[in-house]
Amino acid sequence: MKFAEHLLKNRTPEWYSQYIEYDEMKRMLYESAAEAKRLIDINEHSAREQYFLRADEEFFQCCEKEASKINNFFAEKLAETLRLFEPLKKELNRIEQNHQSQDDMSSTMLILNDSQDSGNDISRNDRTLLAPLSAPNSFRAWLVQMKLHKSVETIQKLQRERKQNRNVNELKAAFSEFYLMLVLLKNYQTLNSNGFRKILAKHDKLYLMTSGDEWWKVHIESAPFQTSNRIDMLMVEVEDLYTNSFESGDRKRAIQRLHVPPLEEKQSHIVTFRVGIFIGMLCLLIPMVFILSNTLQKSQSGKVLAWRPALHLYRSSFLVILHIIFVGINIYGWSHSGVNHVLIFEIDPRNHLTYQRLLEIGTFLMVLWFLSFIAFIVSSYYDARPFAQPLAFVILLVLLLVNPIKIFYYQSRLWFLKNLGRVFLSPYFHVDFTGFWLGDQLISLDLVFFDLQYFICFYMNDVSWTRPTEKHGVFCSDWSQFLLQTIFILLPSWFRFAQCIRRYRDTKAKFPHLANAGKYASTVLVAVTNALRRAAIVEYQSRRAANPFLYLWLISSLISSTYKLIWDFKMDYGLFDKNAGENKYLREQIIYSSKAYYYVAIIENIVFRYIWIINIFLYFDTSAAEYADIVGFSFGVIEIFRRFIWNFFRLENEHLNNCGEFRAVCDISIQKTVTVASGYSTRLERLGTISNLGDERNPKRHHIISTGEQVTTTEKFRKTTIQNAKFNNENISLQNLTTATHSNQENHFSENLESSSDTMSTSNSLVLVNPNYHQTLST
Repeated sequence: MKFAEHLLKNRTPEWYSQYIEYDEMKRMLYESAAEAKRLIDINEHSAREQYFLRADEEFFQCCEKEASKINNFFAEKLAETLRLFEPLKKELNRIEQNHQSQDDMSSTMLILNDSQDSGNDISRNDRTLLAPLSAPNSFRAWLVQMKLHKSVETIQKLQRERKQNRNVNELKAAFSEFYLMLVLLKNYQTLNSNGFRKILAKHDKLYLMTSGDEWWKVHIESAPFQTSNRIDMLMVEVEDLYTNSFESGDRKRAIQRLHVPPLEEKQSHIVTFRVGIFIGMLCLLIPMVFILSNTLQKSQSGKVLAWRPALHLYRSSFLVILHIIFVGINIYGWSHSGVNHVLIFEIDPRNHLTYQRLLEIGTFLMVLWFLSFIAFIVSSYYDARPFAQPLAFVILLVLLLVNPIKIFYYQSRLWFLKNLGRVFLSPYFHVDFTGFWLGDQLISLDLVFFDLQYFICFYMNDVSWTRPTEKHGVFCSDWSQFLLQTIFILLPSWFRFAQCIRRYRDTKAKFPHLANAGKYASTVLVAVTNALRRAAIVEYQSRRAANPFLYLWLISSLISSTYKLIWDFKMDYGLFDKNAGENKYLREQIIYSSKAYYYVAIIENIVFRYIWIINIFLYFDTSAAEYADIVGFSFGVIEIFRRFIWNFFRLENEHLNNCGEFRAVCDISIQKTVTVASGYSTRLERLGTISNLGDERNPKRHHIISTGEQVTTTEKFRKTTIQNAKFNNENISLQNLTTATHSNQENHFSENLESSSDTMSTSNSLVLVNPNYHQTLST
């Protein structure tokens, strides 16, 4: 593999602008070599020598610029890691001291209880000899009192142990994230060192000289990012602490827990094989379903296949499985485009589902879906309780999800259920990106919630299991049916509305959170007016244009769709930026390889946001009412596809926000009173200081929420940073690193070190904020 490809696949995506510009420097060399060859062909030796001198000077100026950028960034990140390490060690010492003191206290209490019990036995024996007849009652009361006292002590002990275990788990997670940060910084050192070695060797090879090797010895061999071994020392120290404190001296187990997989996710051949098998099975099952449905239209008893109830019972599970497959394709696109979805969703980088495994799950469930549908057709032909098939399939899906046995990706299922539960209880939990992203996915599955009413009513009233009956429950007919459908279909919008209100409560920012809540409130109006329109169809059957709810539904749908469309483009996609430059109508920075993707996505989103207009024609065309269920199912598939496209650009926008703050690991937090953030927006936003739109290269994307007005990066840094005592011993080692740099780098390098050594501290909290990296960005 060429080094340019290796660099592209292994660099930390959020730091991409701080790596060596290897491709640009290689292009300079090849262009210079091509021009020199042309001068040789025309025998212009003097011009060739002059050209080589100018090209050499320009190339080494570029090398100095890159070395300065890398030195500065490495020094700032190293200073940041040293600051992060201090509170972690202090918290570890505090927990160990508390644990030791609790053990001592428990031993003391045990001795006291033993002595008290023996004393009580003696006094009780004395009282037994001299006590009156009422002594047994007093002894019984004393025994009850002692049992209650011990019960309270046991409960308090369990609460202390539970709290201590929670603190230990949080600290272990913090150490894991810190170790990941060290691994990324070590990888940054290695890639840039190899980059300079490769490009300078290529320079000497093309120019037939040794000036590149000489420049390496003078400038790179003494550069801080090349000579510093502080990261290696920190990694060893973290491994020792983790081994001794959390794994009882088992170093092998500690290394396994701290181990970080390669940045480039490796493919599993066996998983690829299984996905291929499932896709091959689907290629056979899909035509089989059409053949059987056309062949077995009537059962042996002459009953017509109940395709309409089957569509209602099966389409929701189909949409869920299709969505899983689309998310797997999303992950593939994010991974191959450098969008760090693992960081954005705060997934454990050591243990998570890859796109291959998600596609395996999706295709496997789709095979089961088609097998269940075929079983429904065949059992309908033989009148063998066909409607037991969709119910059994749904029960199987639920069991696969909530199965408590540690199989079938247990950790991933637990992570999903935990976040899904937080979405359902939105007002009571802090909302992170994963929460509102998952809530948006539920918005696109509104047809699933809509069909819940039919599913419940069908199985509560159909007792024959062979074909639908005419029985109807309380909420299964007339206005009550529309009421229940409306409640179910509004649940996803309520979840997102509650999340927005909770975000406003946490940040006190009216924009964007209250504005976003208004978007989901408009969905409520659409659902209510649509339910009224459908319920009034019977009354206005002969003159449908006179239905007043039709026009209310039209107006509310137009407002809601336009509201959502503008929000998609401006807030979720980040498009139509005034500073887009050559990326017309887009944004200043784009990740995906072609601009055409963005323009197609814009058109697609407009069309699919207003595709509901087809319902107007179906409303007036009574002959099309027979196909209303199929049209609704088609709209559900289209909405799933629209969300599939939306996921690409929403994650890209969030990734660019992380790049603007050089956020490469999850925020390192210990307990709820000690927060260590590396200039990242998530934890600071919980404190109500800055928003989640943070791109330091674009001041428009970076503003303070607490005042509600835009400020410059310098003002933001001044507002979020409070002076604290410097870590003297670490600063001394960092200052020693700067002595080897060139005179033209020393001032800039030391300024960055000083700015990055300031911290914000209180008695129980510590927040670290990244310095401004504007000066180190490449042009």
